[in-house]
Amino acid sequence: MAKLLENLLFFFLLVFFLAAPSSVAYSEGALGAVLLLWLVRLVWRGLGWPFGDVPKLTALLPPLLVWIAASGIATIFAQYPGASAEKLLKLLPMGLVFLFPGISSRPRRLRYALGALVVGGCITSLYGIAYYVNDPSSRLGGFVGFYMTTAGLLMQIALVAFALLFTTGLARGLRVLAAGALPVLLLALFLTDTRGAWIGLVAGLFLLLPLIRKELAAVPLILVLLLVALPGKPRETAFSAVDPGHPRNRERTFMWKAGLEIFRDHPWAGIGLAGMREVYMKYQDPRSEEKPPHLHSVPIHLLASMGIIGFAAWLYLFGALALWMARALPLVRAGPPVARAAVHAFLGVWAGFVANGLVEWNLGDVEVITLFWALVGIALSGVGAAEGRRRLAPPPPDVSSGSSS
Repeated sequence: MAKLLENLLFFFLLVFFLAAPSSVAYSEGALGAVLLLWLVRLVWRGLGWPFGDVPKLTALLPPLLVWIAASGIATIFAQYPGASAEKLLKLLPMGLVFLFPGISSRPRRLRYALGALVVGGCITSLYGIAYYVNDPSSRLGGFVGFYMTTAGLLMQIALVAFALLFTTGLARGLRVLAAGALPVLLLALFLTDTRGAWIGLVAGLFLLLPLIRKELAAVPLILVLLLVALPGKPRETAFSAVDPGHPRNRERTFMWKAGLEIFRDHPWAGIGLAGMREVYMKYQDPRSEEKPPHLHSVPIHLLASMGIIGFAAWLYLFGALALWMARALPLVRAGPPVARAAVHAFLGVWAGFVANGLVEWNLGDVEVITLFWALVGIALSGVGAAEGRRRLAPPPPDVSSGSSS
């Protein structure tokens, strides 16, 4: 019974990673099954430590609780408390941080989980590419349908694939899978025509690749040069990302200006987690044409919606995540290659997610943020796998206690 329970638990974890880039219904259904089976296993084993062999995992609890508390404060003082309370459900995926390490902290399981994610990304990419070929006037949306969400997912998966491809000592099959997947993922990401995700990918690679090998630092620069060398629309899109006066940035400029004005009037707890469109219209520039539900920038949207309290909680949370993983690097470097790949991948995803968030509200996109927290959990699983190997390793010989005659 115990073995069947473990196998079912891991099966639904793989289903989640396969479905995460494609279907909210299937991925959330798989997560529901994982949670149910995890609770059954918890009761079966007895109420003990259920979160795997991850050292100092509870160090991440304070920043997560601070973020939850800041969200609660913003809801209490919200302009629309009821609608804001509903948005608190988006906090639930943070539970993956503690759920996954107890399921996947074995090298073999980590390999399968990361491989399933890359395969899932390829499936939605191929579907999106086929749809784009049929209708080149559209922006690639994959199974999710919305190009910005698809871009946010593919950006994270592409960074995972880069980590798998370049991590030395990793199983050959996983590296071959990553090598075959990357052209498909990058083409699909390119066809989303989403500048924020492109910026995130490059930022993630600038952190990720030198962590693996210093000589790889030139790769993201080469990608940027290739992008700007392409004629026509790709080059224009790339240059527009850094041109404040470009027509594609006009509405964002209005949104950011209005967001700072909202923050000025609601500095401490903001206007709440919902109702941004209604409040924005009161501050909207007369030249603006859009009525957005968010402000296309994580820092500015947080200042407007959660005030100084929420903004400080976000800095604390994301700073703590990066610091925890950076401190875990020496441990995973001595662990199995897949543990290194998992932690390196997350640090790249962290940089990409933060950079992307400067120009997009990715923190509010449930599909994108769910995958982000899942990758935190997988990185922690990598730390657990490295810790498990360290404990199983034989102690070094005691050279100081030799006998003399």
